[in-house]
Amino acid sequence: MARRVKQLTTEDWERAALQAISEGGLAAVAVEPLARRLGVTKGSFYAHFHDRDELVLAALGRWEQIHIDSFTAVVDAHQDPAERLKALIELATSAVRGRTIISKLLPAGEDPRVSAALRRISQFRIAHLESILRELGVPRVTAAHRATIAYAAYIGLLQLAQEVPERLASERTLVRELLDLLIDPQITHE
Repeated sequence: MARRVKQLTTEDWERAALQAISEGGLAAVAVEPLARRLGVTKGSFYAHFHDRDELVLAALGRWEQIHIDSFTAVVDAHQDPAERLKALIELATSAVRGRTIISKLLPAGEDPRVSAALRRISQFRIAHLESILRELGVPRVTAAHRATIAYAAYIGLLQLAQEVPERLASERTLVRELLDLLIDPQITHE
């Protein structure tokens, strides 16, 4: 009886690469260990990709799409802009405590592939946060500043979660404090 060879898709390899990044950063994306993890030979990899760089780019593209899709799903689930903002902040603060791909990609930001992906995701998120704040009546310039500060807080929380996790307040407290800072109509600087 002939043994069945496991057939993997490009997406299987991309998901495995993202898992490796979440565990060990960009350096963890290596063909042989991924093949072992997936239970296949390196030949399977080369049936889908020319080299590791092509896999890294594809995995980063998948990561971007996953983030855009999850962000969009949260936005689409809430009509009220205040509820949308709250849901996005809850999503971000809950992710801070987990093993996130972005927290593993940030140290590799000098890699042009990584920096380009991080830039696109950051611009996407900040623009949408700014749009929500504008819907809440925050003036344009202030909304731009607050969206940038909110995103910077998120990136900072990712770093703190790795360095001093005991300093992070409960997720509920973080959400409440950040919402107060973002949408308090008393604070405008225009």
